[in-house]
Amino acid sequence: MRRIVTTLFVALVLTTAVAAPRIYSEEVASSFITTHPDPDVIRWGTQQNHFTWQAGYMMFAMEKLWRLTADSTYLNYVRRYVDQNVDAEGNVPNFTPRALDNFIPGYACLLMYELTGQQRYAKAAETIRQGFDDYPRNRHSIFYHSRSIPQLWVDGVFMGQIFLARYAKTMGHPEDFAEVVKQIQGLIALCGRDDGLLFHGWAEQGKAGWAKDQESHSPEVWSEGLGWGAVLLADVFDYLPADQPGREQLLDYLRRMCQGLKDSQDRQTGLWCQVVDKPTAPGNWNETSGTGMFIYLLQSAINKGYIDADSFQPVVDRAYQGIVSKAVRNSDGGYNLVDCSSIGIKGSYEAYISQPREISTYAAFGSFIIGTGIVEHHFRFRFPDTVFVTDYTGGKVLRLDGGAVAWQHDAPLSNDLQLLPDGHLLFTTGKGALELDQKGDTAFCYQSDCHVFACQRLPNGNTFIGECEKGRLLQVSPKGRIVRSVNILPKGAKAGDMAFMRNARWLPNGHYLVAHYRGEKVVEYDAKGRAVWSVSTPGRAHSVIRLANGNTLVSIADANKNPRIEEYSPEGQLVWQLTNDDLPDRPLRFMSGMQYIEGLGLLLSNWQGHRGEASQPHLLLVDRNKHVLCVLPPTSGVQTISNVVTTVKGE
Repeated sequence: MRRIVTTLFVALVLTTAVAAPRIYSEEVASSFITTHPDPDVIRWGTQQNHFTWQAGYMMFAMEKLWRLTADSTYLNYVRRYVDQNVDAEGNVPNFTPRALDNFIPGYACLLMYELTGQQRYAKAAETIRQGFDDYPRNRHSIFYHSRSIPQLWVDGVFMGQIFLARYAKTMGHPEDFAEVVKQIQGLIALCGRDDGLLFHGWAEQGKAGWAKDQESHSPEVWSEGLGWGAVLLADVFDYLPADQPGREQLLDYLRRMCQGLKDSQDRQTGLWCQVVDKPTAPGNWNETSGTGMFIYLLQSAINKGYIDADSFQPVVDRAYQGIVSKAVRNSDGGYNLVDCSSIGIKGSYEAYISQPREISTYAAFGSFIIGTGIVEHHFRFRFPDTVFVTDYTGGKVLRLDGGAVAWQHDAPLSNDLQLLPDGHLLFTTGKGALELDQKGDTAFCYQSDCHVFACQRLPNGNTFIGECEKGRLLQVSPKGRIVRSVNILPKGAKAGDMAFMRNARWLPNGHYLVAHYRGEKVVEYDAKGRAVWSVSTPGRAHSVIRLANGNTLVSIADANKNPRIEEYSPEGQLVWQLTNDDLPDRPLRFMSGMQYIEGLGLLLSNWQGHRGEASQPHLLLVDRNKHVLCVLPPTSGVQTISNVVTTVKGE
């Protein structure tokens, strides 16, 4: 994605937006890409294999930042890495299943398959999945960290199971969810503590220097080691089915870990220490990699409603202020990250704290990006894109910059809008439609004696208008003259009512797609007004989009207390839907307008009327996997948003 910010109505800005805070996640990511322009160089020292955790974790972080910002720089970086490692036939010559570290690059392969549908990426993911088939396990059936290290490490569980969880969902292999749960449950049983923290490793007797006499866990809670478990718990529930056996046990441990992190936070700096549970012990020091991971878990858990924001948001805010101090400008103008630690398991507290404080490790970069990114792009700071919205109740059309009102124009009961290629804005005005140029002057106007809830600029320069009570689908010339009128009122009816239709769209085949609100259906009419396709939409259809593949997206309101988005095939079959059951905190209130952004997802307006004061998000950006990428919460100067358009473009 590439963010495109227009200069529309600069002369008419009524509210000056406050200066945005520094976005460290993007600055540090840019610094990393500048120093590593070819992702294939991401590896330790003289290490030859680059299809392993260092590159895999950086691709994990870059995907997170792409989803938060819609900036194609990060997606293209991931794509380049994958395409350098997956050939045209889907072979992955650099993958070797000798260590769990080597599985996480498959996570990026799954992303590329989800976005493109190309079978070579699916084949690559299948090859990586097969690496588990004969992978060695301990006597509890938990995977060894590697074939040469017959121990359980937290980082290995993350590397393997975050891939397997996504694989199970994306590739349609739900039987693998049981393995994911078993591996995490095994980690908790062998390395978990009553306070929710995790020892870094566990080994059978004789399989480690710290397990000579009997099987045991490693001696301390190491920051980065615990961090891998934190990131795994933060994300695994995005993939596990709601009814997956063991899911609730894992969610309970997530909450315990969050509490354990809150209790062990360094009160002076807001960071966490190299040995996490001993922040006041002599010689202990703040460590950057784990801190970024812990921030990511806590903010993610708050966003998804797993933990209480009032209790945990102050913890995140203190940690964020601390971690940004670890990003230090270097002589090249980029960033170094200081006070990092990428070590293996050590045998004592003294051995952990005496380790050199490393600079700019790969784990630190990835963890810093995901930790600061989820905070900086959370709605408490800003909604990431410039958007134009119709405020139906407020009677305005608004431009929002960073979530704040930056421009407005009167538009009673406005319900539809379109940002035109020349930067003009076309929108409905209750009983008409208006187009304003970049200076705010009128470029087109149409007035009606009935409600107008749909407008659209056509390729021939005419404007499509949907007249509600009259049941007319119009084409209006640039001078405001009706040049075509199609009547879609039921046979014998002289007029409809205000609920006869909401949004409607002219289609490239000359037909019209209409959301019949009271009729609870969507109908496609031909050029003569004859119904040629329809689907029933209990709950009242509000907006419609015909996709390039011929499917139809429908937003459905709240009449049956099930606001949702539905997608229908040309044969009228329901092929995809988004409901409150799919999303944390059940945020959908009344699905009104929407914009489909190819390669990114759906930008949804969540009308806040019918039930009093706004409480749910006004806007949600949701991807095809039903992940909420960002939201716009109840906002000063905005009452109820009925439709939205953004300047973000898809790939």
